[in-house]
Amino acid sequence: MERTLTDFVRVLRNAGVRVSPAETLDAASALALAGYGDRELVRQVLAATLAKTIDDKQLFDDCFTRFFAWPESADGAPAAPRSEPAPAPLAPAAPGATPLAGLAGTDDAALVLAIDAAARGAGIDAMSSFTQRGLYTRRTLEALGWQALQERILELEQAPPGAEPGRAAGLALKQWSDLLRERVREHVERHYLLFAGAQARELRESVLRSARLSQLEERDLEQITRIVRRIARRLAARYATRRREHRRGLLDVPRTLRAGVAHDGLLFEPRWKSRRRDRPALIALCDISGSVRAYARFLLLFLYGLGDVLPRVRSFVFSSRLAEVSELFAQHPPEVALALAQRLHGGGSTDYGAALRALLEASGRELDGGASVVILGDARNNRGDPALAALREIGRRARRLVWLTPEPESLWGTGDSEMLRYRGACSEVRVVQSIRQLERFADDLLRRD
Repeated sequence: MERTLTDFVRVLRNAGVRVSPAETLDAASALALAGYGDRELVRQVLAATLAKTIDDKQLFDDCFTRFFAWPESADGAPAAPRSEPAPAPLAPAAPGATPLAGLAGTDDAALVLAIDAAARGAGIDAMSSFTQRGLYTRRTLEALGWQALQERILELEQAPPGAEPGRAAGLALKQWSDLLRERVREHVERHYLLFAGAQARELRESVLRSARLSQLEERDLEQITRIVRRIARRLAARYATRRREHRRGLLDVPRTLRAGVAHDGLLFEPRWKSRRRDRPALIALCDISGSVRAYARFLLLFLYGLGDVLPRVRSFVFSSRLAEVSELFAQHPPEVALALAQRLHGGGSTDYGAALRALLEASGRELDGGASVVILGDARNNRGDPALAALREIGRRARRLVWLTPEPESLWGTGDSEMLRYRGACSEVRVVQSIRQLERFADDLLRRD
């Protein structure tokens, strides 16, 4: 437990809480008396010994929540909290088996603890820059036995027909290895966000723009919101200027001649043609369930931050059922509208099929008028009816249908994912996991509009 305590003290210091060596020793002594079995009691003991002021207590609560918790598991349930001792990577169960293959099918807590142990063994505490995340992801995978796992997958894939466990087992193990790689990458990113010290604070904005939105903590949301507003203002100014210049491209000769009558026919006041056109709507459909909610939040902030240069935006959100939230954004600031939308419509089991059918019915006239449609979601439909025909009809009638997904292509079609089937109906499918990728999408959207 001493290692966990010293790591937590590092996080507190990086957050701005001053903790002396003597206070760290006091905390260790108090924990030895109170025990480690009751999470709330541990929190109270550490708060009493390490947090001295009201501001310190607020920072302490935030750091405690972030440090003594793990990202949600694949089924949406919280994974295991930190504990010690963490198990080492599992040894091969039999000749030819791999450490990672032995982890496949175990509970999420064992996997999380094995990743944590492997990351520490790979020296992740020495990570000093967010650009090193690829290096430490690879080192952690190697510590877990990644090379042996890939060799085992290849062996199974090349097995003759009818052999046991055979090719089907190889495919299942490959899908699990892809998921594991994502979990390790998330662990490395989260570790850096927790432990980055003062030497990296000047790079904080760059880190936040590149980090996965699902890994950001509540305390990061305010800063991320400021970043999104700034990016949106810059993009809006850039494309508004281009459009003003474009409108001045052609001289309106009749109007210029008429204006010259007042000046004895001298053309003192040139008049320029300005083509007025009703730009079609942009229709946004956002899944606001589970971890996808963070991506929907910032996509909508982008779209409404670009209101001066984007066509009229109609916004729909869904979890178990579709709801239009355009009026919420018309009546409230974007942050307030987002909070209301999530509170009112964020519950229930995700149903993409019902949402797509309802969207087709609600937006039919605008689709025929040349609207573009942007859908954000992971396409995980709980094995329900995907309503593929409705999506194809939306794609056929819309000017452009773009799907933004936070999941990498290696996970499309796994489990209850319908992404492989949905992508054929779309004009474009993009993997969007960070603010930087959302910025690129917004830039492309404005360039093509």
